[in-house]
Amino acid sequence: MQDRIEREHEVTEHGLGRRDFIKRSAAVGAAAMGLSVYGLGDMPADARSRARWWGSLAQPTGNQEPWDAVRALEKKVGRRFGTIHHRFPWNNDLVNKFTRWGVSTGHKPILGWNGNIGGNNLWKEIAGGGQDRWITQQARSLRGAGWDTFITFHKEPEREGEPADFRAAYDRIHRIFGNVGVRKATWIVTLTAATYNAGQAAQYLPRRYDLLGVDGYNRGGCSSQWKSFNQTFTPARSFARSRGKKLYMVEVGCTEGGTGLKADWIADARATIKKWPEVVGFSYNNERTDCSYLLDSSTSALNSFKRMGADDSFRKRLA
Repeated sequence: MQDRIEREHEVTEHGLGRRDFIKRSAAVGAAAMGLSVYGLGDMPADARSRARWWGSLAQPTGNQEPWDAVRALEKKVGRRFGTIHHRFPWNNDLVNKFTRWGVSTGHKPILGWNGNIGGNNLWKEIAGGGQDRWITQQARSLRGAGWDTFITFHKEPEREGEPADFRAAYDRIHRIFGNVGVRKATWIVTLTAATYNAGQAAQYLPRRYDLLGVDGYNRGGCSSQWKSFNQTFTPARSFARSRGKKLYMVEVGCTEGGTGLKADWIADARATIKKWPEVVGFSYNNERTDCSYLLDSSTSALNSFKRMGADDSFRKRLA
């Protein structure tokens, strides 16, 4: 099947809600290109073993293609990301030109696979076997690629349907991928920070998964009051600890709330995560949706993020 992918920059109109943007956003594929490695250097094996995954979703702007957005952000940051976060609609091939490009340039993909077509929730159909052929096709393609990857089915399922239907759909996809022989995938259940904060996370957990995931934003100065990194993510961290699971911060974003505040927020994230052994990965969403979360919204914010990337604690990468 040909790649059926919407460009993210074609759907980022002002006033579009973040959930609607995520449903409609995706990435367009193209032939793989070379990518310079910025300041990675060699890292001792013991440091690699302690490191966390560090990456981003980079929203294209203007006439940028998605891989150009990644390259441009990496150039600003001064290093190559360990991961690229991809958001794909249900009828998009997981192995496509953009994901091939990412893997060929040394990135581990986070495959965010949404369970909707045209706004219609497919959880019941997936759970009932109505999408088995498509799921099997995607599983075989991923097995053939042989990639080491993260998969998170329908991130932020809250308010999209019944939790029981989400769990059943997740379980069926996971089972089919296992039966096909996909062995290098790490499965994440990704919920919003608000769900963990409300104590409602347990109802979304399928039978089998590897990591808990969380999407959390500080929208202070844009659409809500300022929230510290700890306020946003401590409930998710506590829940992961209670379940004996590691935690992946799949979507993180922060607005500018005043001179230097965003830089301080990112610095706090860096320091806090280093004290939280449960956290195995951090991915920042460099995008403008309901608010602006762009990393270069200020020089101080970008420099703070660069310092985070230069820290050996965030330099895990593919062997």
